[in-house]
Amino acid sequence: MMTEQEYKDLAKKTLDQMTELLGYGANSTVLPGEHDNFKLSLASEAAGRIIGRKGQALEALELLLNRILKKNDENAPWVPVEVDGYSTGHTGAPPERHGILDDDTVMQLEAMAKDTAKEVKHWKKAKRLGPYLPAERRVIHTALKDDPDVTTESIPAPEVGERMKYIEIKLS
Repeated sequence: MMTEQEYKDLAKKTLDQMTELLGYGANSTVLPGEHDNFKLSLASEAAGRIIGRKGQALEALELLLNRILKKNDENAPWVPVEVDGYSTGHTGAPPERHGILDDDTVMQLEAMAKDTAKEVKHWKKAKRLGPYLPAERRVIHTALKDDPDVTTESIPAPEVGERMKYIEIKLS
């Protein structure tokens, strides 16, 4: 188990390596975040390219960073990333989502579920996703219900509220 400082250092180092490999001259800084967490701030001449159209590139960068960090520690907190003050809005707390899921969100959740199922089969190790609201969990459970090699299970996440739960994907 890493100390908080070691985790911050790993997150900063990983983000620096990612931006370097992408060819962006960016400097990252660790800043205090919300909910006793921290966030990473990037300053770059290529801020527009890092953020991308409607923030999609930044969202992808943030997701990849957090997937890499979760690989080292399944219980690692979400690390938000901002670029020149612009962020995806994901703070590490449960995202505020209401109403019916749009088609893009459903497709993203299904793709993520199937990708995670492939990882579980390949590495033969259970993975935990989330936490998610009931409608989002339903999409993930449904996406994998016909896969005979994996099962899904909702697990309470009391730290983020009673409606939010993790989904564990494991071998059958």
